[in-house]
Amino acid sequence: MPTPEFMRQTAEHYLERVGSQDLEAVLGLFAESISVEDPVGGPPGTHVVGIEAVSRFFQKGFARSRPSPTLTGPIVTTGGNEVAFAFVLRLELMGQPHELDVIDIIQFNESGQISSLRAFWNYDERREIPG
Repeated sequence: MPTPEFMRQTAEHYLERVGSQDLEAVLGLFAESISVEDPVGGPPGTHVVGIEAVSRFFQKGFARSRPSPTLTGPIVTTGGNEVAFAFVLRLELMGQPHELDVIDIIQFNESGQISSLRAFWNYDERREIPG
């Protein structure tokens, strides 16, 4: 079972790697059987399973929106194998900067790899950032 400190550090590394849009480094945190639901309750194609499908999902997301996350609070661990954390995600949508509030919940497997990532956000709540 991963320790709370390990889980917090991995969540920080995840955000850093997304911010640098380093696909291989992000994928290196995931289990082969990774499940990503981003956003939770989103349309078809936003819940992907398996490292190949998740790789394509992140590759498209990085190319379309150039995401840049900023942690806005603590990374909270559970007595089990999950962490939750809030951040603001800056995106470029159709050439215009936007941001939205996100809460991610990450679950780890016994080996310390991320086995599930669930992102809570709503596209309709995005904010346009004045240029």
